[in-house]
Amino acid sequence: MRLFLASYATVDWYDEIKKDMSPYFEAKWVEPRNLHLTWFFLGERDSAAHILDLLQPLKMLPRLPLSIQGFGTFGEPHPKVFYLKTASVVTTILHEKIAEMLGEESEEHFKPHITMARIKRFHSDGYKRLERPWMSEPLGTVDPKIYLIESRLTPSGPIYIPLEEF
Repeated sequence: MRLFLASYATVDWYDEIKKDMSPYFEAKWVEPRNLHLTWFFLGERDSAAHILDLLQPLKMLPRLPLSIQGFGTFGEPHPKVFYLKTASVVTTILHEKIAEMLGEESEEHFKPHITMARIKRFHSDGYKRLERPWMSEPLGTVDPKIYLIESRLTPSGPIYIPLEEF
């Protein structure tokens, strides 16, 4: 089973962002119900049982919703991923705590984000010069609940199955 730890995200300006970005790139947009911040990608595992045991202390850590504001891209020279930003000291500390619980190395360059789209064809970087109301407003929130999620890849897109809430 393919596993990862994530918190679901709600993007209030989803339709506006998608419409405004359409002249600049063609993309496979993540369905709103699948928007999430990945805390830790665990990859292929035979079972979730050991991970569930290791992460039980996570249920005791206090958390608050995180706000989403700003956007960016990954990939050079042409972007491959369009994402929304969420960052605070809290996200880095929580990521490090999760890595410690799992006995894994913390990602040195952990960049908390919500993938909005996988870019298929890039046309222009003009989106960097856009001025839209959603660019200066909070775009949504990341739920403080963290889930262990099984990801089943299908031709029509991934199916996410939450296995446990922390």
